[in-house]
Amino acid sequence: MSTTTVSPVDHVRDHLCSKGLFGDVTELCEMRGDCVWIVTCPDCGAQFALDEDEYEELLRWSQMPGQTCGVAF
Repeated sequence: MSTTTVSPVDHVRDHLCSKGLFGDVTELCEMRGDCVWIVTCPDCGAQFALDEDEYEELLRWSQMPGQTCGVAF
């Protein structure tokens, strides 16, 4: 039996794009420089935590021509 792992970025895209929305982003950093990005759905308030690599992946995807959902940069 094989299982498919869905990345946090896929969860954000699936959620926001199913609604045709752009999520709000908050960056939270500790003093030692560790950061996490919280993407919040403006419709229902669902929140998704992303690390730096995941956030950069979501930004790149959101910047592609023709996108009607994702995160604003």
